[in-house]
Amino acid sequence: MQASVVAQRTVKGAQRINESTSRHSRALASSSRPDVRRVLLKASEQQQQQQSAPVERLQYDKILLTILDSNPYLSDGSRQAISTCADLAKIHNSKVTVLVVDQPGAEGDPTVKLQVINKSLQEAGCEGADILEKAQGSGSVLVGDVADEISADLVLISSEAVHTKQVDANLLAEFVPCPVLLLP
Repeated sequence: MQASVVAQRTVKGAQRINESTSRHSRALASSSRPDVRRVLLKASEQQQQQQSAPVERLQYDKILLTILDSNPYLSDGSRQAISTCADLAKIHNSKVTVLVVDQPGAEGDPTVKLQVINKSLQEAGCEGADILEKAQGSGSVLVGDVADEISADLVLISSEAVHTKQVDANLLAEFVPCPVLLLP
């Protein structure tokens, strides 16, 4: 018996709440309060034309892909950077330059890494990429210098290089004269 009384009280309470909120929303809709105003703005013809004008996209004519990987068969992050670079190059019809930064004391034959990079780019549909191989300097400064030399419009780099402290993201922002895309 007590359960049915509680249920009836709950239902009646919910009805009262619904009635009060609907009265409140109707009052606001037809409000004659001086502190509530309805404002209808219409865009001028000039604003409408500007909104309908085509949006200008960024164009990446020269993309610099930076590989700072000690693994001669490339890590997942480097493979993702290669794939993304190839996709962007196809979309923007870009010229790709790959900067391979050799790590001191790296294991294996460095030509294996170059072959893997070239094969990965070709499989992703990116033909004719230039590959530059440089000895390790300051990674961030080196990336900035090469981006300057080739007049890069975009630099792609795996975020693993930042995590392993091969490059410093703050220095990249300082020395690279174009947008930098850090890929996971």
